[in-house]
Amino acid sequence: MDNLDDLKLRIERVISEIKDIKQVFETDFADPRNNVSFSHVKEIESSIERLKKQGLPVPEELKQLKLKLFATYENYKEVVSLCDKFLDSIHSLTLPKTPVRKPKTGKTPIRKPLNPIKPLGSKGYSNLEDYLIPVIQLMWQGYDHQEAFHQIAERLDVRYNTVNAQCTKALGLNTGEFISKVNSKTIVDLIKSKYPAQYQIIKAQLIK
Repeated sequence: MDNLDDLKLRIERVISEIKDIKQVFETDFADPRNNVSFSHVKEIESSIERLKKQGLPVPEELKQLKLKLFATYENYKEVVSLCDKFLDSIHSLTLPKTPVRKPKTGKTPIRKPLNPIKPLGSKGYSNLEDYLIPVIQLMWQGYDHQEAFHQIAERLDVRYNTVNAQCTKALGLNTGEFISKVNSKTIVDLIKSKYPAQYQIIKAQLIK
């Protein structure tokens, strides 16, 4: 390939830029000031409405708080949407497979599976015990979500996207929401409500 050194430099620049963008998202998701849900905004609105019904003046500070929370919530939604678009775009990229040389016998080469004993797939694995709890524990140990997903994918011999889906779509979350809930530890309340029969497992593994 011509200009191989130039290609290497371009790749390094792209990787560096992706790392920088990743750090921006992680910083936003880890900031507790950004962890505002629509329910927070509704609580302030309800407080204002109660004061109005009672004929009491609404403090200006309360009005400003409502505006501030709503702006933070809308901004956070946009950040989450951008993060999802960023990750989906990266995951959708594919590279041409390395060509396989035919043996001299002329027979068509047979590709072996990654693990002939246990093929890729999620059969037999528990969403809670095999995916969610190990990923959450890794993230609490300081790994970012991608590193945690990769580690569990390798451990279970499944695809990265399988782990991603088990931790997000299975809970009705997008990637940004999952990261936020893990960082704030509200993920524990969510999985307790989803898996009430497995409370003892959740308590032993995630509630210290």
